[in-house]
Amino acid sequence: MPLILQDILQHVGQDHPIEQIEVCAHWILVTSLHSGMASTVIGCKPHGEELVADAGSLLEKSALEVAQLSLSNNPLEAGIGLAAINSLLKPPTKNVKEINIAKVLVAEGKDKKIALIGHFPFIPKLKEIAKELWVIDLQPAEGEFSPQDAQRLLPEADILAMTANTLITKAAEYYLDLCRPAALKIMLGPSTPLTPILFDHGLDILAGVRVTDAQLVHRYIAQGAAFSQVKGIDKLTITK
Repeated sequence: MPLILQDILQHVGQDHPIEQIEVCAHWILVTSLHSGMASTVIGCKPHGEELVADAGSLLEKSALEVAQLSLSNNPLEAGIGLAAINSLLKPPTKNVKEINIAKVLVAEGKDKKIALIGHFPFIPKLKEIAKELWVIDLQPAEGEFSPQDAQRLLPEADILAMTANTLITKAAEYYLDLCRPAALKIMLGPSTPLTPILFDHGLDILAGVRVTDAQLVHRYIAQGAAFSQVKGIDKLTITK
């Protein structure tokens, strides 16, 4: 089976000129057929070692050409490419719900073992209801776990909820492969491609966003807004 991003790129099936690319402190916004978001992830290498290829000339490329950057091992390039993918995807029409994914996790996670990949604001709520809660992060805080612990923890998890930034860092397949087939597997965050193709790769729930007002989103992200501050989007969840 191809990697998730390769599979999505093979099935986008359309192209469009790029109208706008904004790379801001926390978020990337690409507008082509639609508008798509992704996280701004900066690597740890010294300045000059992870340059964005053709920076300054990306608007001369088509959205599908820019989307190929999602395959890059440079996380900043990969984020731009993922936002371009999201700008090309048709808005989902089946099994779509405008619900808060935190409520889903609270409802499904009572007395369960939950593994979270990434930091989320609803962690305190999950600690109250989960049998076990394991937070795995590249920069773990006290009481949290590193990616090296995933091999030990994820096979025991009843629920895996992972940030879509794992697509940018190329870790998504690794985490999914570690889970039991019966585990509930969720991808969440504005970077999440809302396409049923991800269900073919083992995911059960996708929680992302639809940009409804690109100019409003730009105003907020250009001023350093965190996701909770951004306006001009709808939160959407689609199920398998």
